[in-house]
Amino acid sequence: MLAEARALIGVTKVRRCEVTARDIRRFAQAIGATDPVHFDEDYARSTRYGRVVAPPLFCQSLAYEDVPPDRLPADGSPIEVCLPIPARRTVGGDSTFTVHRPVHAGETIVVTSQLKDVYAKEGRSGLLFMVVIETRFDDADGAPVASETATYIKRA
Repeated sequence: MLAEARALIGVTKVRRCEVTARDIRRFAQAIGATDPVHFDEDYARSTRYGRVVAPPLFCQSLAYEDVPPDRLPADGSPIEVCLPIPARRTVGGDSTFTVHRPVHAGETIVVTSQLKDVYAKEGRSGLLFMVVIETRFDDADGAPVASETATYIKRA
């Protein structure tokens, strides 16, 4: 049952994201971050960063492809976790997110996602499928900015 999905292990997707001050400001507003280093350019210049920087988990907003809602599965889960397995619902399971350095307005972040594993597990409510995705966020020169390993649980 998992053979077709497991054949996708190792498949890598790469996208480039241009980060703007507006992106950073909107993310900061969405999470309630009030530090002016995230939206006030004059203030940010006076800090050790020298310019506007994103809140630490900003890269998570870049993790998944921006697709129209009608292309998403019925449960609204990211297109990246759509695999040929008999499951209709997806929930987040586990995530390990590492920040290597802040993201600055005006830079390009290269997002590289790879399917690392897919496996079945019997849960209390029946068969569950675990989907493990590893994502790297690098700057345009290839230096690491952040990384995440996330496990999604798909219910049959």
